[in-house]
Amino acid sequence: MPSRADAAVGEQLGNYASHVTDARSVTVTSSTGQRLRITAYGNQIVRVRAIRGGETFFADSRYEMVVPANHAGMGGTLTVTSDANSLTIVTGAADGVRIVLQKNPLRLEFYHRGTGALLAKEDATRSITWGGTNNSVITEAFVPPPTDEHFVKAGHGLYGRSPRVDRTGDVVSHNYGTLRGDQAPAIIPLYLSTKGYGVFFNTTFDTTFSFASGAARDYSFSADDHNTTGARPQLDYFLINGPEFAKLLDRYTQLTGRPRLPQLSIFGLHMTDKGFPDVSDQNWWRTKITQHRNAGFPFDHHVNDNRWRNGSGAWGGSWFEFSPTRWPDPAGYQAWAAENGVTMTLDYNRNNSNLMAGWVGGPPPGYSFKAADLTGVADSGSVPDWSNPATRAWVWSVFWSKALNPALHYPGDGLWLDEVDELGPIPFNADSAGGKKWSELRNAYFFYLHKGIGEEGWDPQAAGHLGVAKRPWTWSRGASAGQQRYGHYWTGDIASTYDEMRQQIRGMLAGGLGAFPFSNIDGGGFHGGAGGLISEPFYRNWAAAWSSLSPIWRPHSGASTTSQGPIASRWPLDQNATIQADFRKYGELRYTLLPYIYSIAHEAATTGMPMARAMVIDYQNRPNAYSHDLQYLWGPSLLVAPVTQDGGATQNVWLPAGDTWYNFWADIKHVGTDAADLPYVTHTGEIVLFVKAGAILPRYQYAQSTAFLNKRQLELEVYAGADGTFNLVEDDGVTESHRVSGARSVTALTWTDAATRTVIRHPQGTYTGAPATRRYVVRIHGLTAPVGMRVNGGGTLPSFTTEATAVTSGGGTVWDAAKKILTVVTASIPVVTGGGVAATVEPSGSALPAATGGTAYPAERAVLSGAVIDTRHPDYTGTGFVDFADTSASGGYVQWTVNVPTAGTRTLTFRYANGGGANRPLAIAVNGGTVNGALAFNPTGSWDTWSTTSLTANLPAGSQVTVRATTTGANGANLDSLTVT
Repeated sequence: MPSRADAAVGEQLGNYASHVTDARSVTVTSSTGQRLRITAYGNQIVRVRAIRGGETFFADSRYEMVVPANHAGMGGTLTVTSDANSLTIVTGAADGVRIVLQKNPLRLEFYHRGTGALLAKEDATRSITWGGTNNSVITEAFVPPPTDEHFVKAGHGLYGRSPRVDRTGDVVSHNYGTLRGDQAPAIIPLYLSTKGYGVFFNTTFDTTFSFASGAARDYSFSADDHNTTGARPQLDYFLINGPEFAKLLDRYTQLTGRPRLPQLSIFGLHMTDKGFPDVSDQNWWRTKITQHRNAGFPFDHHVNDNRWRNGSGAWGGSWFEFSPTRWPDPAGYQAWAAENGVTMTLDYNRNNSNLMAGWVGGPPPGYSFKAADLTGVADSGSVPDWSNPATRAWVWSVFWSKALNPALHYPGDGLWLDEVDELGPIPFNADSAGGKKWSELRNAYFFYLHKGIGEEGWDPQAAGHLGVAKRPWTWSRGASAGQQRYGHYWTGDIASTYDEMRQQIRGMLAGGLGAFPFSNIDGGGFHGGAGGLISEPFYRNWAAAWSSLSPIWRPHSGASTTSQGPIASRWPLDQNATIQADFRKYGELRYTLLPYIYSIAHEAATTGMPMARAMVIDYQNRPNAYSHDLQYLWGPSLLVAPVTQDGGATQNVWLPAGDTWYNFWADIKHVGTDAADLPYVTHTGEIVLFVKAGAILPRYQYAQSTAFLNKRQLELEVYAGADGTFNLVEDDGVTESHRVSGARSVTALTWTDAATRTVIRHPQGTYTGAPATRRYVVRIHGLTAPVGMRVNGGGTLPSFTTEATAVTSGGGTVWDAAKKILTVVTASIPVVTGGGVAATVEPSGSALPAATGGTAYPAERAVLSGAVIDTRHPDYTGTGFVDFADTSASGGYVQWTVNVPTAGTRTLTFRYANGGGANRPLAIAVNGGTVNGALAFNPTGSWDTWSTTSLTANLPAGSQVTVRATTTGANGANLDSLTVT
């Protein structure tokens, strides 16, 4: 957008004449009738407003970015003292805000009340001014900032792009676009300063921010109405006191609304059907998901793109309603989805609104704008005016009646609100139903849509609404400030290039700095290179690696498999074996880390702290934080640096001083330093990942859906070298009970380094579906030597050669001498809600016993034929189990390759589950020779109950000895592992 910050000054705030006060506000009148009002919002936020003579302050209800109830609900007090030269205004807290208002002329100065540190101030020539044509621009200008002050601007420009996190020296305008192709801005008029304050500009007119730009180091911000005939912008901003960035984000999201926490499934893998424009339908989805699950890949969330809709099933000519030909049985699909742990997003395209039930064109009583104002807009007969409550009610009625009404039993957990950012050609002077000109409405356009779907549509606990039963997941191509309390944003149809990837990383961090912590980006980009395709290294580095360690993992592209073949797909099973191996590695990493990921998502929803934290948040006062914006903290403990070029180059990584950092992949320690970067030689498909010493990373066993996660086993990765804590947050993963009634549990985890002690407390709080018992697996990284361990003061635990054996033996320890990791497995312990210690894991004072128990080989890592990988039944070991396909009653097999140091008789123990009513025998062969033609696998009572069966066999020496279990006339049992003793 063109900058109007330098508009000619027409009027400037003049000299003091008088002032009046109440408990929260002081209103000052100038000698020429201008008015300046300062209001406390709690103890740490002050609101500053200014108007010209003869004007009236806008009503608080004019803009809804601030939670409406907060205008009265946040309270606060101001104390005002006056002398001949100034007013001194302080908020109620000793560490709050002090404002000095010089009288002649009226000029503002802001200070930390506790420390006396200057935040920002105007001087005699730079203050509040009205300028531009017909005074259409309002500007607040401060004196040039000190050279050590840095500014970070929340939100990002078009397509989610940000050239850098540190915007010092830049002029920044993040506004709704003016051209059809101007997609996906995050319009958040908030910035943060290293001096410990933030400014939120409470306006929906176009804004421009100048952060020490040019030779004069201009520091100002302005709003512009583009000389329309409606209301002129007013100066209205909130100064937020910190000084830490984390506190600023907490206070900003208290003011404008906490980010809405999605369902747990949204933090799993999303896949779309965009690359399959001619074949994707109801059966295609079931087949595609099943194939990927059978191959061991995870899948949680099904994202529809056009094909599900009635009509053409294309971008145009289709509308929000299940197609009777491509989706003839949505209720049947929903039953299958519920059984298989799948949730779904339904897409809505703005350009098809006029085809939807009940649409009325034109301005009120219609749902649109005047036709004369839409001549430059594509699909001009289909342009909803979301400022109109009737339009919002209409679209929710369609969403409800065609899909979301639970009585229909249709799938629908999220809404993808597409094409709502294409209205830039509407003239600034166009009228809206809400009474504002387009110049004032457009930056709130996304907000009003999300309000209609969230506050007015989804949330009410009444007929025609979903209420607390299910959390919404709604996302649009673009965002407005305050929208986060209803829904989320997506960065649009981005390019598939490394330069785009770098801008998206920075944009993700900038969005997180403005209360949008659940960044949603097309994994691998939408527009590929030649023919829309991307290279193998690019797929591995972005769609697999970086996307898996970003808030939302959703590979997506615009390439077509119809014309370009399977390689155009983003689905991993359509790619080569190398890509598949990377994708499965990152799938297992993300899904096992979901307790950590979901806990930091809860923190984001509670405090506004981003999941992906720009380095400036934790290291606000370190210069390195502002120059290293292609790396970020993933929660408090993990440092992520995506590889943004093909592997083999050296990438400089900053490991902050004061901590020891472990290479996640190799467990190699590095001492952090601010004096030099770590030169890291990158490898294609390997994201740079470090863990801070003292970290406690809670994990679950890998499962292929968040619906299958086994909460009865909690695993902790503990990194020695410093003390550490972590609060694990869990809930039912679906409903709003965590928010409306506090139905969640918080489990405090503590590591004391000097004592080599882990303490796991019982949870505070509970929720529907919380586990009644828990086994704990504690892996301690970075020890120099093993020691005997105990649990809750008991005796020294036995030692085993593999973790799986320790689990099936009811507890024990395992020492990995190569990686220096000591694992402690407890027995199952009853969960007692309300506090107390569940488990203390610490040295027993004795040496580690000699290891026993043989070597376990997981079935899911074996060679399979007529068998598939599954995770639907809990308490397996490893990352899943193997299920023989029903069509393979004879000849299906699982074949392990085992290492036998010396030839001799060995016991082969198979861990299995048989929920059927009869024996399911398997033939067991070693190196192709049968040793038992019908080993019994008798019923275990249920598919969730595991048992073992064994035989002895003579095994030759070697590292490539094969053991095969083959079905013989009956379908086989589910196999978890083979242990060779």
